[in-house]
Amino acid sequence: MTEPAPMLHPTYAPDAEPDEQVSDAGEALITAAIWLFCRNGIRNTGIEKIISRAGVSKMTLYNRFATKDGLVSAALEKEAEQWREWFFASVNAPTPDPRYGRLLFIFDALFVWFERKDYFGCLVMKAAIEFDDQSAEIRRIFKTHKQKMDDYLIHLCEEAGFEAPIRLTSMLTTIIDGCIVKALVSRNPNVALEAKDICKSILNSEMKGLLTE
Repeated sequence: MTEPAPMLHPTYAPDAEPDEQVSDAGEALITAAIWLFCRNGIRNTGIEKIISRAGVSKMTLYNRFATKDGLVSAALEKEAEQWREWFFASVNAPTPDPRYGRLLFIFDALFVWFERKDYFGCLVMKAAIEFDDQSAEIRRIFKTHKQKMDDYLIHLCEEAGFEAPIRLTSMLTTIIDGCIVKALVSRNPNVALEAKDICKSILNSEMKGLLTE
């Protein structure tokens, strides 16, 4: 089973009490916001709860981020960046399989994520759903995150020698997004292993040329 790279977490705000050693007020606000947004949603999290957890004043929040929306954007950017760093490191760590490259390691990494007590789904995805088209900034962050994920998956497909990497990446993202949601609803990390079997079947079909454009 693939393990995440040392010292990396799939979230910028792991399941722990606030770190009293955080000296930067902006970092404290971002960490507190992510911790609360993951558990309660963005709209359900008021400024008072954020500053209380961060241990800073309301004026500090406004000085650093101007508005709650500014903090939301910073928190989503930071969480997306943290998750990708962890995910890419986890998938890149093992030696590639001769048949599948690193593609199946995707689901080993997801299994590790789903097993964590602080697994609350993908914050960026949930924010995009929560706000739909009401926030152009959240939509931009979501699209940027998805594009970086697509670029990485395309690279993995090409590295493994599969043809039509863009088409294969589209199928992979459908599986990945689906199991992220299913694991959240079911609280069952084995969803990742089911998804791994589905992916393996698709890759075997690709090898045999059974899938057509």
